[in-house]
Amino acid sequence: MFVLGFHFPADMGNKIPDEKVMEKLADVDVSDVKEIKLLMGTKDKDKMWISYTNKDTFLFKAMVHYFKEENPDRAQKYMIYMNRYQMSEISKRVDAADDETMKLCHNLDSMEQFRIEVA
Repeated sequence: MFVLGFHFPADMGNKIPDEKVMEKLADVDVSDVKEIKLLMGTKDKDKMWISYTNKDTFLFKAMVHYFKEENPDRAQKYMIYMNRYQMSEISKRVDAADDETMKLCHNLDSMEQFRIEVA
């Protein structure tokens, strides 16, 4: 089973506990990231920039990990729907008290295209 690109043993089944995913993100360094910028949409008139700065959330760490993985040049990167969906679903459970994060999760659940960059 794969969650956020992390491999989990088959004997764990399809229900990977959130804590196990969070353990995999424990060593993600977010100290050099002040802001995550997401470009939502595809057409010029429909594009919207979303800024996310809440470093104390699972979602922030997961996005930084997604952005940095296999991206040594730190170039803008498309977000794959499955990864967005997994990030959002876990975040809805572990970051539920944070309104900014819940609003972003709502956007991530859409079928819009997203590009991510960090600053």
